[in-house]
Amino acid sequence: MNPSAHVVALWVMLGAAAQALAGSVTVITPAGGERAYQIAGKTFADLWTQVTGNRPALLACDGAVRRNPPAGDLILIGSDAVHPLVHDLIRNGKVSSLGIAYGTDAYRILSVPEAGRTLLIVAGGCGRSTIYGVYDFFRRQAGAEYFWDGDRIPRRTSIELSGVDVLERPRFEYRGLRYFAHRGLHRFQAEHWDLDDWKREIDWLLKKRFNLFMLRIGIDDLFQRAFPGKVDYPPEDGPDPDAVDRSYNDRTSFWPLRYRGELRKQVLRYALDRGLLHPEDAGTITHWYSHTPSSFYRNHPDFPLLRDQTSGYDLPTAAIWDVEEERTWDAYWRLTETHIREYGATPRLFHTIGLAERRFGASEREDTQRKLYVYRKTQQLIREHYPDVPLLIASWDFWGWWRNEAVRALLDEFDPRRTIIHEYTADAGARTTYRDWGIYGRFPWIFGIFHGFAANSDAHEDYSLLGQRLADAANDHYCLGLVLWSEISHNDTLMLEYLAANSWRPEALDPVRLSAEYSRRRYAPDVAIAMQRLWSAFLPISQLNHWGHDWPRSLTFGDPQFRLTTSAAFLNLNEKWASGASAELKRFHEGLRHAPELLEGLAGLVPAAYYDEFWRRDALDMARTTANRALLSALLAGALEARRGSAGQADESGVQAWAVRSEQLMQALAEVLAASDDFSMYASLQRLRRAVEIGGIKPKVNAHSERTLKSNAENNYCRSHHYELVRHLYLPELRTYWEFVRKKVRSGDRPPWPRSELAALAAGHRDRFYETPLSEMAPRQPRGPEPLARTLRLLAGLTAELLRALPPPAL
Repeated sequence: MNPSAHVVALWVMLGAAAQALAGSVTVITPAGGERAYQIAGKTFADLWTQVTGNRPALLACDGAVRRNPPAGDLILIGSDAVHPLVHDLIRNGKVSSLGIAYGTDAYRILSVPEAGRTLLIVAGGCGRSTIYGVYDFFRRQAGAEYFWDGDRIPRRTSIELSGVDVLERPRFEYRGLRYFAHRGLHRFQAEHWDLDDWKREIDWLLKKRFNLFMLRIGIDDLFQRAFPGKVDYPPEDGPDPDAVDRSYNDRTSFWPLRYRGELRKQVLRYALDRGLLHPEDAGTITHWYSHTPSSFYRNHPDFPLLRDQTSGYDLPTAAIWDVEEERTWDAYWRLTETHIREYGATPRLFHTIGLAERRFGASEREDTQRKLYVYRKTQQLIREHYPDVPLLIASWDFWGWWRNEAVRALLDEFDPRRTIIHEYTADAGARTTYRDWGIYGRFPWIFGIFHGFAANSDAHEDYSLLGQRLADAANDHYCLGLVLWSEISHNDTLMLEYLAANSWRPEALDPVRLSAEYSRRRYAPDVAIAMQRLWSAFLPISQLNHWGHDWPRSLTFGDPQFRLTTSAAFLNLNEKWASGASAELKRFHEGLRHAPELLEGLAGLVPAAYYDEFWRRDALDMARTTANRALLSALLAGALEARRGSAGQADESGVQAWAVRSEQLMQALAEVLAASDDFSMYASLQRLRRAVEIGGIKPKVNAHSERTLKSNAENNYCRSHHYELVRHLYLPELRTYWEFVRKKVRSGDRPPWPRSELAALAAGHRDRFYETPLSEMAPRQPRGPEPLARTLRLLAGLTAELLRALPPPAL
């Protein structure tokens, strides 16, 4: 190469380098501080790469970087309290103040121009809120959207860094979810989730700016760790010795309990590294899914138990230890200390359930005094070891087992500086519990959305009630949080968006407006406009049934259409029942009037939207919820007809017509559920096998898991939208119910009719369900656009026919 050519080539190379440098981006994190700052920096780099295809450099701000920062645009992660370069900007007057309250969840995203480049500050009051700022930047500047089931991350050649100035502060100090211990389907029950599932869930919590999550999914191997050598590990390939067959009390672990313990450690470590709060359980924690293993009692044969319990859980493993004995409290505290040492970190919150769902003694006074004593002792233990850590008081017991005046008196015993009432049931029916108990305007509390029991797996929140009460709570400075406790997870995607929006700032209370914004963010543009209209049609349908509705709405609580042979919901057809059922049917008739239009609209979108997983999941949720409401309407109408028939006021053919309609609707519901593995027990069982080794322990799936899964899903309390149950158990039971009813009508036998008689007739159906492998009952129908469109149109036709057949609204 001649000298002139060499010079030209050199200038070309330098020019290309200068051009590349001008467009370069470097993410700089603090060199120390909370681990969450390094996570925030890596998250920024990962998202930048996903959007642009170019990975920015990632550096820690050590002394050398501070003295000689890289050229090009810089992303400065963290406030001046942890990041030297941000401190320099404030000290030199280039930034006057970040405007955040340090140590809080406030955050600032600020562009600072400097010598032809941009310095972007992403600074939170703590590490956790710095992560919020990262996700919010990509939402605002790159169009990213975040949902529990995945993200929308657009591809762009560049992301604008200049001109950004965002300051965000939450209204509520505590925002998050409480996960519970039911099992059945992977999507809905957190006990099915492996480490990758939990990582995605925790990342989503941060994307939605939540800061609290509660694992009420059992205690894994806490007893084995707290009492080594005194509590046995259960078999890894057989039933737990304490398992109760055909019930939710078959607590056999899918994976070895040692593995579950390691999984819990990893999940909590992942969450705590990111700054999430996890309350530590204290006090009488042997309750619900925290049973005492029987081997503990074998090795402690004289361990004292409360003997004056008069109602509540009666399994020996669910017993409360004798709170009058100091060794009881020593043992309870040992469990708490072990959890802190083995799974957690220095506690930032405690939580207690007291003596929930039980009564004690021979009088109300004895019961109240026993419960008061438990709260006193629990507080004493916590304050002895952690004087200033706040304690969450679970309110569930107050809702169903206390008089309002007793709760009001109890508040005088709690220190409002270190105690918070976690009000689980603020969306419960006619009762406004936080006001009934005298909490409002008086004592620190968290507004709790209960939303649903395990049986309520469709979409169903009562937004008119919830919106009014949430606005009420937002005006009370004593209200410190908004937290969702549903016994199931991910059943209602719109509800989760409502929670996220309003826990940060309660201004998105109108579900119709929220659903329009949700549609814009979640679907393709050509689908979003149509879905806005369909969501408006769907919301009245979904809100027809809600867990907290009072009589006559309580008649429809918990999807009784799946409990025809295990409850008296459609057998005790007395005058009061008939009056309530008639009122319900009138309400359902009005609420379902747009159901055919909704389902036809969804069917019409199938060609354009089917392969969008977000749309398909929402369409199926809308369809199954609508099928639920239509099926319940058909059963109410048929039972009312049967009541008239048994009194000689109608003939059997009227009952038969409703029997046929209800069976057609149940069949259609099965077709909807068959369209996704979300609803397949067999698919959920198979998915357990994908978990990976943790801590040197392999997650072999227990051979008893299929039986456990059936027991946990089929029991009367938990029956819901499981395909295998709908197709292979609910349908046969429905036919047996109508045969039973027609026989009663023919004979003139007047209700109420004995449940035991019907249960005996249907017992063989349950036996066959348990005897048949899930692999034989799993959905086999073809999936694709055409089958789904046919199913939606079939259901549309059935709901239209239902509306024509129902009595006029003026019943």
